[in-house]
Amino acid sequence: MLAGLDAYTSTFLTSLNETETRINQANEQLSSGYRVNQPSDDPGAIDAILDYQAQIDQVTQIQNNLSQATTVANLADSALTSASSMLNQLSTIAAQGVNSTSTATSNNALGTQVEGIEQQLVSLANTTFNGGYIFGGDNPTTQPYTFNWSVSGGVVQNNTAGSTIGITNTDGESLVVPGQTAQQIFGAQNSNGTPAAGNIFQNVYALGQALQSNNQTGIEAAATSIQASITQLGQSTTISGNTLNWLQQSTSDASSKLTNLQTQLSGLRDADAAQAATNLSSAETAEQAAVAAQGTLNIKSLFSYFG
Repeated sequence: MLAGLDAYTSTFLTSLNETETRINQANEQLSSGYRVNQPSDDPGAIDAILDYQAQIDQVTQIQNNLSQATTVANLADSALTSASSMLNQLSTIAAQGVNSTSTATSNNALGTQVEGIEQQLVSLANTTFNGGYIFGGDNPTTQPYTFNWSVSGGVVQNNTAGSTIGITNTDGESLVVPGQTAQQIFGAQNSNGTPAAGNIFQNVYALGQALQSNNQTGIEAAATSIQASITQLGQSTTISGNTLNWLQQSTSDASSKLTNLQTQLSGLRDADAAQAATNLSSAETAEQAAVAAQGTLNIKSLFSYFG
């Protein structure tokens, strides 16, 4: 135990300890890159640092959510693009079916093509991402439709859930992604539960059945209905495009906000590397000078104070 230190030696040791603290602090700033590594470094800045970090964490999570939602929206948009191509193909098939040169045999073959296209449309309605059905609405674990050409409409509906769960951006605005369910897109219904004029599955099925039975009147009616389905799909495609635009703008806004928050946090928390290096050099020089000066004094060794 140290005992009986004279005032000069006591002052020297206190000063040496303070210098060591400055050296350690400068080294920590240089190694971590932070000016504030613990509350005692700047007690007045801690609350602001914690607040900025919490905001950064929140915006980062929103960015991740937007990124995943964008993937889903792109998949949905791609599915609608494919569906649009198929409906245009069906329009061409319908025109072939009412052509004066068509026969029962050729129309039956066309009907088989239509049946295959309906099956592909069902696959699009059942598009998945990360194990969930993107057009499943609030029930993404249940497949929206099952293809069954032997029933009216050519499909069995398994999922009637709506779509109400939205994603929120940094402005607090919410949007449902991808925006519509499989039923709203492919199996639109009237308020009484009957197929709406633009019901894609019903109209494709009607065209296929008319062709396979060589029903000219039915083929002509179905050809008109396919145009209604094209209009129906166009409305869904517009919603999809608006959704993608919203996600793109929200992602850009989140990126800008995150950069701003990180800049503010950096200004409050980060170390000035050049200043920290200067402080370290100054403290080390002061320590060496103090120790050298102490060594030239004709005083008792510190060891003499140990009992």
